[in-house]
Amino acid sequence: MIEVYIGSQRIDTFKDEDVNINLSLQNVKDISKLFIDYTQNFQVPASRQNNDAFKHYYNADISGGFDASLRQDATLYLNKELFREGSIELMSVDMVNGKPTSYEIVFYSAGVNLKDLFGEDELTSLDLSAYDHPYDGAVIRGAMEGTTPLHSGNIIYPLISPVNDWFYDSASNVHNDNDIAFHTQNDDHGLHYYDLKPAIRISKLIDAIEAKYSITFTSTFFADSKFTDLFLWGHRREGYMFKDQANGYTAQKVDFTSSTGTGFDTTTDTYTNGILTTGIIWRYSINSTNDYQVHFFVNGVYVTSRSHSGNITNKQVFINGLSGGDKVQMRFSPPVDWDGSATTITSVSSDGRISTNAPILWTATTTTSQTFDTDVVVSDQMPEQKVYDFFLGLVKMFNLVIEPTSRTKFIVEPLDDWYALGSNYDITDYVDISSEKVTKPDLYRRISFNYQESGSYLEEAYRNANGGVGYGDLRANFNFDGGELSTESTFEIMRYTKLDDLNGGVTGFLVGKSIDKEGDPYIGEPVIFYSPSTINISSKPIGFLDETGLTDTATNQVYLCGNINNRVAGDVTQMLTYGLNVDPFHEQSFSETLYNQFWEDYITDLYSTSRRVYSMKAKMPFNISAQLRMNDKLNIAGRRYVINEIKINLTTNEATLELLNDV
Repeated sequence: MIEVYIGSQRIDTFKDEDVNINLSLQNVKDISKLFIDYTQNFQVPASRQNNDAFKHYYNADISGGFDASLRQDATLYLNKELFREGSIELMSVDMVNGKPTSYEIVFYSAGVNLKDLFGEDELTSLDLSAYDHPYDGAVIRGAMEGTTPLHSGNIIYPLISPVNDWFYDSASNVHNDNDIAFHTQNDDHGLHYYDLKPAIRISKLIDAIEAKYSITFTSTFFADSKFTDLFLWGHRREGYMFKDQANGYTAQKVDFTSSTGTGFDTTTDTYTNGILTTGIIWRYSINSTNDYQVHFFVNGVYVTSRSHSGNITNKQVFINGLSGGDKVQMRFSPPVDWDGSATTITSVSSDGRISTNAPILWTATTTTSQTFDTDVVVSDQMPEQKVYDFFLGLVKMFNLVIEPTSRTKFIVEPLDDWYALGSNYDITDYVDISSEKVTKPDLYRRISFNYQESGSYLEEAYRNANGGVGYGDLRANFNFDGGELSTESTFEIMRYTKLDDLNGGVTGFLVGKSIDKEGDPYIGEPVIFYSPSTINISSKPIGFLDETGLTDTATNQVYLCGNINNRVAGDVTQMLTYGLNVDPFHEQSFSETLYNQFWEDYITDLYSTSRRVYSMKAKMPFNISAQLRMNDKLNIAGRRYVINEIKINLTTNEATLELLNDV
């Protein structure tokens, strides 16, 4: 018996309506297709109950009728047992002599809506405000060293340069923005704090996705260090995070604390003398030790700007066409080449007059120190990537299966781990072996696993030296007539380097360089990396320059950032490459690649000489077919199979099975 509900309202069904399951998991024609969930087309009668449920959709004259453009929450019951949660879409109404006879509806289980749920949203739409932090040299240094972890180490500042082609020379005391070696105390020599950009732990992005879309991922893999030690670099724009970007920030209003004379109300920033409609000369003096910009607004509309440095006296601006009650504001911001450090104005005085030689109408002053500072808003620094593409990149990288268990809950596990969660069913007694067909799978002649092609000069040099194969990529050829399957990541992989000391020896840390072959800043696709722990670099310390531009002390500890998940070679359990590439930190390759850990078993089975595709008919009992999951194994006459595709009529129990022998 079939029962369909839209919300809590039951829908009448035809008594002879078939319910067909058509599920496919491991289509041998497309190994990237990991999960296709349940859909079902129904014809339901135009009964009084259904006409009410669909609000007589066939009658366009009814106001506030059924909205067929939206899917409605729905549930499907078979023999009083919940079969699927999902949604229903109304497709059409069949009419005879002007009267409705039936409705065509489609039932979708929950899993098909995940892509639609993410839509076109970008990573910047996620609420990451819990990880915002001051743009401050001491804060950034602590998040680079790990000495004062930022947000429990969920935000770090990796040694990846967005601007400078770093090198290391412990012998030179000549300033060079590219030389990051520590030399002597208070020497203008080392790494500037604004050279760095933040990175966020990827597991926290998963948390933010769950919160934004009110969904839950159940995953042991998401709690594994192979995943939790992954970070996404906050590289949204070429070059520095803030430097040369002051115009992207709102100017801060000067709050005048006292005034004399008439014509200006310091409480409301209002010009009160309506007689002077031709305009006024606004004269101002400022005390500051910084470079800064001054801006003037009338009723919130920008008028003009001036750039200044340090203390200034009696500068003037003509503001035209004022009327009594107009709001006039003086605002300030950092200079155009702002490096992100605090810009402070200690005092401001201003006055207004009709002309240069006219009497002063008013004087307004403030002695309250005002500072333009900023936080790093982490969501604003996320790379330009859609939430769906980000999640898809993880699915492809780790060969993940996404199995919906309700409208809002999903199991997410690597394919091999997900199979281990399945059950076994012996269906020997229900299979018709008289019509069994055995075929060979259609196999590809070429398989490739590729990251997005990087324009960084280190990666480009590697690609040119290796026949166009990028660092981290893997390509394999097979003796078959099939086509080519390319699995493309949505991320780039960074090729890190261990800097040589020009004074002899080599540093003990890795750096990344987002720089092209012309030496210019480069921005490509999003970069993910491992940061499993901090490392001691006291033998080759880095100089760190704070807001004053002076080296405070040597930096003797930094986060290890790269493509391996452990600083101890014998404890490496994961590398972010697909191929057997040399890791520059350990200066050796590791077999624990993405291909080895998450793809090899599957592809080895796929290309096994023992692999066969079995097609057969069966009469599947309802108690098995109704609860069958795609990771379940089927035993037939002592042989075990995995499900490639299965079609079951739950009304008649007739089933068509396409199975793969479990090799």
